[in-house]
Amino acid sequence: MTSEPTSRDLDTREDVELLVRAFYRDAATDDLLGPIFEGMGVDWAAHIATLTDFWSWQLLGERGYTGNPLRAHEPAHQRFPFTDAHFERWLELFAATVDTHFEGPRAATAKQRAAKMVAALRRLLAGEEAAGHAPVVPFLARRASGPGPGTERSPGPHPGGVSRPAR
Repeated sequence: MTSEPTSRDLDTREDVELLVRAFYRDAATDDLLGPIFEGMGVDWAAHIATLTDFWSWQLLGERGYTGNPLRAHEPAHQRFPFTDAHFERWLELFAATVDTHFEGPRAATAKQRAAKMVAALRRLLAGEEAAGHAPVVPFLARRASGPGPGTERSPGPHPGGVSRPAR
């Protein structure tokens, strides 16, 4: 991983693209994850563009991503069954990439969202149902409008708290 000072947050689409490129550069050459990308014949230009759209939506509230990020992984899982080691390594690399390049509320949100994605993908690929069905609301949309209907703020790793279903 190339090292840059961690003095800025993920504030722009260019920041998000830097994160995506740096992360996938490391993931593609990783001893555990790399063979999956190689075996799937990933079109890197398209993959980087799609993931930049996805993370720009998640972190900046920018529309542009279409698709289902969880279902998109099913073909790879069918050919190269994902194990706990794969999920843990993916999350470890993602968090390290964020920490190397960024700091701030959106950087923290990126790591939190990545952990939620890993948990949801594990459940989907194992055929398990989620314990709840609270929607994932992009960071800026949540800040601008407050918690969605049926949610309440509670203390958590995100400075504004984590939205949880009201009971």
